[in-house]
Amino acid sequence: MDCPYCGYFDQKVIDSRDVDKGIRRRRQCLKCGARFTTYERMQSASLFVIKKDERREEFNRDKLLTGIRKA
Repeated sequence: MDCPYCGYFDQKVIDSRDVDKGIRRRRQCLKCGARFTTYERMQSASLFVIKKDERREEFNRDKLLTGIRKA
């Protein structure tokens, strides 16, 4: 996370609190001293299939079962 004001890469966490389905953190930039808030939420882990042409596609169980039946 870079500082939204000066772009510096390092900051310290001043305060952390649990909020609705996540964590709210108050941070302070170590270069310019600006304070800002970040919200961290869990993202559901979904599986992706990497195609031959390097595209990523979300895993679809129905497509897998259809392919097995055809084979």
